[in-house]
Amino acid sequence: QKPFEQQHKFGNVYFLIISLIMYLGEVTPLYVGTIKAFSTVGVLLMMMAVSATMAGLDDLNRHHNDKEINEAKTYHLVKGQKVKGEVKEKKWQDVNKGDVLIIMQDQELPADLVPFYCSGEGGNCYVSTANLDGETNLKLKTA
Repeated sequence: QKPFEQQHKFGNVYFLIISLIMYLGEVTPLYVGTIKAFSTVGVLLMMMAVSATMAGLDDLNRHHNDKEINEAKTYHLVKGQKVKGEVKEKKWQDVNKGDVLIIMQDQELPADLVPFYCSGEGGNCYVSTANLDGETNLKLKTA
């Protein structure tokens, strides 16, 4: 993360302020500073390094998960003049806007799809959004 984003964390801001106060004690005659500012700056830099490392690892895991999902296969309805209604396999990364996809039961899919038809009673289907918002309740969608 960028250094400015790291300053949104309370602990980082606290150590930055303490470091500035200690530095003032070193360079001005306002008060006698017994502890050197570099000691708290070191802790601040260590905390920021740990936070940046954790954010980097999260980004790396997210990248691997995204790649795995993008490589997964789905089925789409081919628009063509010769063969009407042919179903072909396609990777998620190759899906374009306007593609008509066939989603099977329990298949994971991106959040930006609109159901046109559902085989459930009354055209209803239930969608889990646990990957997006952490809620485990199924959401009712109607085509």
